Amino acid sequence: MTTRALGTTGIELSTIGLGGFELGDDSAWEGAGSILTAAVESGTNWIDTAEAYSNTKNEDVIAAALRSTGVDLLVSTKVAPSPDGSGFEPEHVRSACEHSLRRLGIAVIDMYLLHWPDDTGVPLEDTWGAMRALVDDGLTRTVGLSNFTIDEIERCLAVGPVDLVQEGLSPIDHLDTRDLARWCAGRGIGVVTYEPLGNGMLAGAINDPTDFARVVDDYEEWGFWKRLFAPGKFERSQAVADGMAEIANGLGCTLAQLALAWNVQQAGVTSTLAGSRNPVHVRENGQAAHVVLTRDVLAQIDVLVQQGPLFD
Repeated sequence: MTTRALGTTGIELSTIGLGGFELGDDSAWEGAGSILTAAVESGTNWIDTAEAYSNTKNEDVIAAALRSTGVDLLVSTKVAPSPDGSGFEPEHVRSACEHSLRRLGIAVIDMYLLHWPDDTGVPLEDTWGAMRALVDDGLTRTVGLSNFTIDEIERCLAVGPVDLVQEGLSPIDHLDTRDLARWCAGRGIGVVTYEPLGNGMLAGAINDPTDFARVVDDYEEWGFWKRLFAPGKFERSQAVADGMAEIANGLGCTLAQLALAWNVQQAGVTSTLAGSRNPVHVRENGQAAHVVLTRDVLAQIDVLVQQGPLFD
């Protein structure tokens, strides 16, 4: 699989990364090892997790799978603000990083990020100073921001370098990330994206808005459902998916592979994350790195994007 430089960090990331969230919270689940093995065999060289995923247990799952398989993957994880995470006070950031290192069973974290902005009053500049200190002290190779605005990134840059940002992006959601990615590229900041398959719509997995009831009871309260699948939105999401499925058929790839290929061909994007509990899907996702989209195909997809749920 193709790798790309993560900004100016010297780290090379495969264009398709493995989302760890889907691996859940059961470290005794032997299937996690097969997922990591499939990812490495497909050329993927990094995995993403966070302390907030399954209340730190997702890191335990990944650690167990790394031990059982012996595969070599770069690791990205995150610290969240309180009350959902350890908190953004400088001492909390350091403690959270040390705990993640112990849970993951690694000596150094490759990419360590603030998961989302704090609203408890902790100055962002203080938090970012603590993050940069982690790099200076050798606990993590790089530090970044997830779900932050350009203004917030600039506040961090005034304190010290921002190595990478992580944001959502798909042809039906988080489309402002395209502007952010271009902005970051001009400043040597790497960009990795999540939710490239539009919460399953661009994997062909969603046939009805109520499909989410199988996973969570209060799905109608979730932001992504309101944006993409609420009445009047689902039809637009489906129109984009149907149009992209036709293009994918013509290219001889799957809808999911087309969506992933589109994602990593957006200006400034280094890599995108795709997660699954199915090794076959993991291998198929990895093959998306080899799907080449011409200007004409990208133009066709851009027309479809305008039909999506974020547009009136």
